[in-house]
Amino acid sequence: MEPEWSDFKVLLALACAGSVAGAARELQVDHSTVSRRLAALEDALGAKLLIRGGRDFNWTAEGRTMLAAAEAMQSAAAQATRSVRSAKAEVAGTVRVSLSPGFVPIAMRLMLPALRERHPDLNVQLRGDYQRVDLAKGEADVAVRMARPSEPDLVGRRAFDCGWCVYASKAYLDTQGRPESHADLARHRLVLYVESMLTIAPLRWLETHKDAATQVSRFDNLEIACQAIAADAGIAVLPCMIGDPVASLERVFSEPVSVNTGWIVYHETLRDAARVRTVVDALLAFFDQNRTIFSGCASEAGSLPDPHLP
Repeated sequence: MEPEWSDFKVLLALACAGSVAGAARELQVDHSTVSRRLAALEDALGAKLLIRGGRDFNWTAEGRTMLAAAEAMQSAAAQATRSVRSAKAEVAGTVRVSLSPGFVPIAMRLMLPALRERHPDLNVQLRGDYQRVDLAKGEADVAVRMARPSEPDLVGRRAFDCGWCVYASKAYLDTQGRPESHADLARHRLVLYVESMLTIAPLRWLETHKDAATQVSRFDNLEIACQAIAADAGIAVLPCMIGDPVASLERVFSEPVSVNTGWIVYHETLRDAARVRTVVDALLAFFDQNRTIFSGCASEAGSLPDPHLP
């Protein structure tokens, strides 16, 4: 039988009070309870911890060893408690944010510098992920997801609308002509996505505009698809935040053909951590202030609901 933490608290009370009766008062139990728990600890260890002489006692060598262990455990628990309370109150430490690689350059340029200036003790690590991280397992502290979380222990904050447009290179459009309508797309080379990515609705949009004769190529991430169409591979659907900044690309149609909603997600156990709250608020402000970059609609200012509302 292994000793329990409550048994070590008996040793601490004995050391503090100097007697069994005093330890009983310290622990707010009766005299016999202290004696019984001490005897149980000695049985578990197979060693005597005290030498009693009337109302007083002396520690054996084994008793001093166990008392030192109890004091170390008490100190470690106190330090851990202080650390947890400090983490909840102070904007310091590391916050790991998982988001699609396409967001990383924009966030590094438009969000991180000001955040670092305001909170120099806060270390924000941006992790570009295509695969969804497990927040419950601590693989990240905060995630930007393009779907509202369904897990009951996750908190989701609506953050932005992501617009998706149809793009091609200027050189491609000069040589192959510009589609006049969605129906014309089937007569062009189309850059599509692998099956595992087609769970995202905007990535399925172009699938409905091809026919048996359409020339297609498929890629497994957005950045490579963007590079492919910049190299005149054909026409693709991309998030506006990825397609618009590329000088060699043009929108085939002026307005987004699809829109989905981005959410900031974190585990409910981090709700009260000041460092996480600070990063979540910074992300909400970042998406709100730069909404036209993500929506792709220059005239949509004010169309999003308050991003601070769940």
